[in-house]
Amino acid sequence: MNLNPRFSILIYICTSSSSVLSPFQVAEQAGLHNRGQIGHLEGHYLLCSSHPGANVWRNNLHPGKVLANHPNVLWYSQERVLSRSKRSMAFNDPHYPKQWHLHNGVNKDMDINVTGVWEHNITGQGVTVVVVDDGVQHTHKDLEPNYSPEGSYDLNSNDPDPMPHPDVHSDNHHGTRCAGEIAAVPNNSFCAVGVAYGSKVAGIRVLDGPLTDSLEAIAFNKHYQVNDIYSCSWGPDDDGHTVDGPHPLGKAALQHGVIAGRRGFGSIFVVASGNGGQYNDNCNYDGYANSIYTITIGAVDENGRMPFYAEECASMLAVTFSSGGNKLRSIVTSDWFMQQGTGCTESHTGTSAAAPLAAGMVALMLQVRPCLGWRDVQHIIAFTATKCDNSSDWRENGAGFHHSHQHGFGLLNAWKLVNAAKVWEPVPFLVSYQSSVFKEKVSIPSYPKELVRTWTVTAADLALSGMRTLEHVAVTVTITHPCRGNLEIVLFCPSGIPSVIGARRAIDRDSAGYQDWTFSTVRCWGERADGQYYLKLSDHSKLCVGELKQWKLTLYGSSLTFKDVKDRQMLVKDAMSGKYLHSNFSLPCSPGLDIPSEIISPFTSSSLRFLLLLGCFALFWSLYYILEAAMAHLDLRGLQCLSWRKTGHRVRNGRRVEEALDEEDEGSEERESGVELHAVLDSEAKMPLIDRDMMTT
Repeated sequence: MNLNPRFSILIYICTSSSSVLSPFQVAEQAGLHNRGQIGHLEGHYLLCSSHPGANVWRNNLHPGKVLANHPNVLWYSQERVLSRSKRSMAFNDPHYPKQWHLHNGVNKDMDINVTGVWEHNITGQGVTVVVVDDGVQHTHKDLEPNYSPEGSYDLNSNDPDPMPHPDVHSDNHHGTRCAGEIAAVPNNSFCAVGVAYGSKVAGIRVLDGPLTDSLEAIAFNKHYQVNDIYSCSWGPDDDGHTVDGPHPLGKAALQHGVIAGRRGFGSIFVVASGNGGQYNDNCNYDGYANSIYTITIGAVDENGRMPFYAEECASMLAVTFSSGGNKLRSIVTSDWFMQQGTGCTESHTGTSAAAPLAAGMVALMLQVRPCLGWRDVQHIIAFTATKCDNSSDWRENGAGFHHSHQHGFGLLNAWKLVNAAKVWEPVPFLVSYQSSVFKEKVSIPSYPKELVRTWTVTAADLALSGMRTLEHVAVTVTITHPCRGNLEIVLFCPSGIPSVIGARRAIDRDSAGYQDWTFSTVRCWGERADGQYYLKLSDHSKLCVGELKQWKLTLYGSSLTFKDVKDRQMLVKDAMSGKYLHSNFSLPCSPGLDIPSEIISPFTSSSLRFLLLLGCFALFWSLYYILEAAMAHLDLRGLQCLSWRKTGHRVRNGRRVEEALDEEDEGSEERESGVELHAVLDSEAKMPLIDRDMMTT
């Protein structure tokens, strides 16, 4: 319709007059044409010139004069063309053009697709992300406007200020860089922009000193009625042979946080999958990354491929962008001003850079849907992550989800995450099923032979819990093996999709085996819980023999039916157009769980101080007894015993390794009696246990 805006007239017809004319009659008297009611505004009509180019009016009267004096017109306005421009992200931050992970001008598919979310004024407002790290330089001009002192604390110095301390190696910039990725403010003519630049950012300084189980537990729950998301870019050593974390208190704090944190909606913990790829490390040996309570995030480079440092694992949820090889770009973010820092860096790397990006995207989700719980976020990631790098081992499971050991469910997409969050109904409560503990002593054969164990879960088994579909599946094993890195453990879901839950690690020569260690997978996500599960173990060494001592299977899921899962997949797909984001559509948020005060504050200030003192006490005695044991070992040779048999036990990560040393005294061949000394250092309590066997003379 070709309408000349100069002759478009808005009128309001007075309906109180006894001699009301129709809009058509009013338009005719003014020499105009009635185009109809304007939207849903009752009594408002659009009148236009019948001849757009006309400049000669009936009786030489301008339509405006006719309408101004018309008894049935209360108000009119001549329309004009308005100047409107799309909300472009033209920030004046000098390094913003280098933030390819936010907007990639070279490869448009290789960024987090966030600018469209920002255009809807979704920037993380009302959400606080806390960086649990080595401190945050909150006076930084990119961070100060968004800094939350209420959510911050220094657990290393026991004061409210998480400012990082200068160190010998200038390494304590890590937390500041992560905070900048999340919430660096825009348009301050300095450095860069955060993915959730409208959110608040807090800091918990805990990594700049000895870290104990109790200190870690305090960090996970610190100010958890202020902080919504905990960003953790750290974990056990990524050296290809460590099996660790979290310990009992840290594990309890994670579980407590997802229940009682965030005003009853639960804290959300985002963790990095680890940087041990060059050592063939696997994040299923990291207890934080394979926990059901965390959001485990890996990394891809700017081409969407797995970088050399990234770790594989079956428990990884998704990946996002970070650094790659020497010729590929790293992440641009804020940096500290201390020591050699300039306040801005172009070289933030590793999964340490990926996890804060994910935490920022979760903040965008919580702005549009504040009542999302940690499992809702996990579900939405599984439903929206996109496949990347076709060379990876992508497999489609029985519920239609694609997953690879290298990339989880795929690449995080901020637009998809936010649109899915907008229409997401909270999932039912978490339920679990646990098999019996199968105690056995059976040898693990050398590859290609396999030790196979099966367990069938029936609908009757699940009736009590009400579980219908799966989320996480876990297997807890105790295995003895003189070189555990040669073992491979694979779990098969009822649909037949395999999960390498215990990958081989070439440099893991540890003879401790696995003592009650839990492996997990998300590759069965959304599948029916009932069916047959297969556990296959193989030994890729011809010279070593290991034994499976015991194992158990644990299923985590909900009462969502398989049809419910498919319906939600369709709903999320329908939301990707943005139609719910464009409209005033809104789902009500029910209140968070009503958590009793004694649950919200499980530790009093006095008990926390006691735990800290206890940790220091244990550390002191650990060092003392280690030195004492070392000195005692040196002194054993000077003991005046006729015949001794010495057996030493060394424990690493709570697992005992026996070393036998036979030493005969040349001058006492006629005596056959002996003494056995067993010195055991328990790594959990860090205290020595001395077993004295019967002494004979």
